[in-house]
Amino acid sequence: MLGVADSLVERLAHGQDRHGQRWDLHLPGEGESTAQIRPLLFLLGLPTFGLALAISVLTTFGPVILIRLVQSPASVGALIGAEGAFALVVPIAAGSLSDRLSPSPLGRRLPFVLAGAPLACTGLAVLPFSRSTGVAAVAVLAFFVGYYTYYPPYRALYADLLPRRLYARAQAGQAIARGIGLGVALLVGGLLLGEWEPFPFLIAAATLAVTTLALLPVFRLQARCKDSVLPYEPASLRTILRRRPSLRRFSVVNALWEFSFAGLKSFIVLYIVRGLGRSPAVASAVIAVVAVAYVVGAPLAGRLADRYGLVRVLRVSSLFYGAGLLVGVLPHSLAPLLIGLPFVALAGAIVLTLPQALAFTLAPAGSEGAAAGLLDFSRGIGVVLGPVVVGAAVGVFAPVFDSTAGYAVMWPVIGIPVLLAGMLLKTLEEGRAEPIPPRSGGSGLV
Repeated sequence: MLGVADSLVERLAHGQDRHGQRWDLHLPGEGESTAQIRPLLFLLGLPTFGLALAISVLTTFGPVILIRLVQSPASVGALIGAEGAFALVVPIAAGSLSDRLSPSPLGRRLPFVLAGAPLACTGLAVLPFSRSTGVAAVAVLAFFVGYYTYYPPYRALYADLLPRRLYARAQAGQAIARGIGLGVALLVGGLLLGEWEPFPFLIAAATLAVTTLALLPVFRLQARCKDSVLPYEPASLRTILRRRPSLRRFSVVNALWEFSFAGLKSFIVLYIVRGLGRSPAVASAVIAVVAVAYVVGAPLAGRLADRYGLVRVLRVSSLFYGAGLLVGVLPHSLAPLLIGLPFVALAGAIVLTLPQALAFTLAPAGSEGAAAGLLDFSRGIGVVLGPVVVGAAVGVFAPVFDSTAGYAVMWPVIGIPVLLAGMLLKTLEEGRAEPIPPRSGGSGLV
């Protein structure tokens, strides 16, 4: 089966476009556009789809499994928030080590991908069959350790293989894959959950395994390159943070965004099902609107960033997104919520698309793995607090927001940090004077 999947990926890497013109997988040369390296971007983006599908299924539908075991929204938030505890350690270690790993037949990044994927798939497959809190906690632990071992080194591949001028556009493509994964998880997952609860978890695990195979031709191409030893000059994380204050500020901003995203993902289904009294299928259909906006907003984010700059686009989008989240506290039924949802989700899509590109431009050349790990470290701070704070707020403010069983308090709890992030980005925009050395296509690989 692995051989068949690998053969299919190879055929995708060496095929034809819609005009019948043949294109081949290759590393980018000087001056090449995103269109000319589309096969590389396509294969690089496929694991993003698998990872997004996997984490969306676990964080969105995992609470539906966990609520029966722990009988408390706060406890559900604590279990899902455990993700962030591992995001405080695992991604920094994986990202930094992948920068420093000695060259081998597997390269620097692939060993971490091969170690993380089986753990994440196993955690997904075991969770829906858990009959005790202990087994469920171990399954969640296995997933997130595997996820964060895999993700930072994988994300650093973009910086390894692409020139800096293509970062924003490449992240737009990655964001589209992430949005499709999110949409499939929410729309199809909700329907499958009603048929048989393990279905979405098992499908997500299988998808992650298959999409990981898409990286094999990329690693083979990298290994065949005549200059296959990448010109890494990695610095320690302490050195990076000392020399790049803008990267420190951005880590705080990213933590605030992730606090909001994690709180929203963990409780949006419960808000619609328990707060508004609608079915899981309706919840999936409503949230699918967010995924559509995400796919639409991702390429728009890349174009806006090219024209107006990464920091400015992120700042304006963050302010609009945060304000839109605050308004969500007012409706007590589904219909008013749907009116502004596409516009707010579009701003949220831009906020979700561009942080990685900005982190890579702020990081010193050769330390992109550490930068990706730092991004996930700051993500972990937000993720560990977001579900816990929202879950606790639901319990405390249930009498105040009695029409939604307390779940409407989610909106101000997740909206205020996003507004604060937009305000902090103003200082980043004003203080960003650090030189960013030019980087040729392919990081010297071509």
